[in-house]
Amino acid sequence: MNILITGCSWVQRMGNQKDLVTDGMRFKSFGGQGLHRIEEHLDKCDTDDIDYVFLQLPTPIRNGFSMSTTEKFKEFVSDIKKMGEVDASKEWLDSYKQKIIDINKLHNNIIFFLYNVGGYPFRHPYDFGKSIDKQMLNFFEENGLKSIYLSFEGKAGYGIIEEICDDEEFWEYYHINNPKNRSDEDFKKYWSLISPKGWISIDPHPNSKADKLALKLILDYVNEREKYDKKNN
Repeated sequence: MNILITGCSWVQRMGNQKDLVTDGMRFKSFGGQGLHRIEEHLDKCDTDDIDYVFLQLPTPIRNGFSMSTTEKFKEFVSDIKKMGEVDASKEWLDSYKQKIIDINKLHNNIIFFLYNVGGYPFRHPYDFGKSIDKQMLNFFEENGLKSIYLSFEGKAGYGIIEEICDDEEFWEYYHINNPKNRSDEDFKKYWSLISPKGWISIDPHPNSKADKLALKLILDYVNEREKYDKKNN
């Protein structure tokens, strides 16, 4: 099977799992970018020989074209000031959902991969709500979209850099004042970082342990799909 795995920097190290990577597996990551850039790539490249496209979902904050999550977040905060948080977050999420529907038309076998480490992509860098993963899975089902889901939210040991923090007061302070290099209080107010209790996520990108489980999930999906198709064709 020829498999394309694409997304943002969340999949950039996945190809290092040599014991799981198959000969027909390709990786294409777009660090710091969103669905628009992934759509552009899928639209321009030849995918006729690809049997499965697994698209790891980036954050809706990266709607449009931009190499800077920070700049896009500033745009989002600006919209919050103009429209209010409820309306702004709904508009950005609705635009994101529409882009998913558009992308699904580019190939007959796209599987959207909600790969949650450190709350990303829907609770970091902005928190769209505790039930957002479930809401998105419902959205996929309601629109006939294929998807897989893997979440390590609230679990230690799956981010690249994590530090133990036994001081609960400091833990709360750190997350309220994150990112510390930003002086804009509105930026800090709406920026969200989801660390496991007792830990601080310094770099929540998936580590090797997480990527191994993610690749296994992908391969299991393909194997089950192939068995089903063989049985019913």
